[in-house]
Amino acid sequence: MKYQQNSKGFWQVTAAVSTASLVTFFNLYLVQSLLPIFAQNYAISPLAASAMLSAAMLGMALGLLFLASLSDAVGRRKILLVSIAVVPCLSLFIGLAHPQSFYAIIALRFLQGVCLAGVPAVAIAYLAEQLDSRALIKAVGIFIAANSLGGIGGRLLGGWSADLLGSWQMAFIVVALLSLLMVVLVFVLLPQESAHTRQTWRLCSSLANYKRHLRNPQLVCAYLVGGVAFGVFINQFSYLTFILADAPYSLPASLTSLLFLSYLGGTFTASSAGRIAQRYGSKLCILLGLLVMAVASALSLFEPLWMILLAMVVSSMGFFFSHAQASAWVNQHATKAKASASALYTISYYVGAAGGGVLMQPFYSAWGWQGIVAFNVSALLGVTLLAYFILEKPTDQLHPANP
Repeated sequence: MKYQQNSKGFWQVTAAVSTASLVTFFNLYLVQSLLPIFAQNYAISPLAASAMLSAAMLGMALGLLFLASLSDAVGRRKILLVSIAVVPCLSLFIGLAHPQSFYAIIALRFLQGVCLAGVPAVAIAYLAEQLDSRALIKAVGIFIAANSLGGIGGRLLGGWSADLLGSWQMAFIVVALLSLLMVVLVFVLLPQESAHTRQTWRLCSSLANYKRHLRNPQLVCAYLVGGVAFGVFINQFSYLTFILADAPYSLPASLTSLLFLSYLGGTFTASSAGRIAQRYGSKLCILLGLLVMAVASALSLFEPLWMILLAMVVSSMGFFFSHAQASAWVNQHATKAKASASALYTISYYVGAAGGGVLMQPFYSAWGWQGIVAFNVSALLGVTLLAYFILEKPTDQLHPANP
């Protein structure tokens, strides 16, 4: 029997899965405010330093390829618990081992990324198995809020811990110890799965589903929207940490980490995107969000710090607005195997984030922040035109979707 909304079981399941989300995104994003520190300590370029984040995201993309399908065979709960137990242990190892080789840390971050995929791969499916339909809607909203708070909290914890305790290693240790406490809470709270028939995992069947989705131009376009938008969004913050760490701003990591509070601007737009899409259509919302991001990128060319912060808030609003409806578009236009269609969207999302920093580097090396803005505006306008010509005008209303 599934738990109903506001029952004791509902709050227990929701709290456990949301806490697992915090563990995931604390450990994924703790490095982003520390990138200038890595570049200085290891005498490496901004691109090499940003691999601390992109390697983990690439690992997540690859992990998502098989963990969602594997959970059908071994169970969602087992995948979730194993992944969140391993993730903070790797962070603790990185902090305590003090690897001399930067590439050794990158390898560990990639492995960590594969494990980080466990929660986004199975969380929604697990909630759907435990909760009735009305309770599920509320639980997913809470889970998504935890995703956002985990991303913001990880960046803040990373920046402040490194500044207050004197090293980036301490940032990893602080986040790891806090995460391990939360892991214990998840192990205590997370109920056993409801009895259901395990499915044998078949590689050929999974690949056939992915192939079917990649032949659908509507889905491929939505994947490109998600990958380009997130690639631009997440990497502009990474490069901006270097801009703010240098003169004339010269901000320490503890203050540059506050930049990521601008993500809160996207919380409102993500929650309102569904209602607006029901009235005006999801295609318009996707296009509008991308254009808002392009305008925000141009605004960041103004030098006053408050103007840069405003531009990032506006960019967050545009990104989450577009992303919410692009993910909903995938759900509507996938006729079969919707879970694998959504998995491909998430994979493209993280591949875009991992590859965006590499593509931006030549522009940053040649023209600095102006080069980043030129790249961002060009990429966003390009994918906007693609979406305008490829995405169909929906014949029915889309249900709201959150990132």
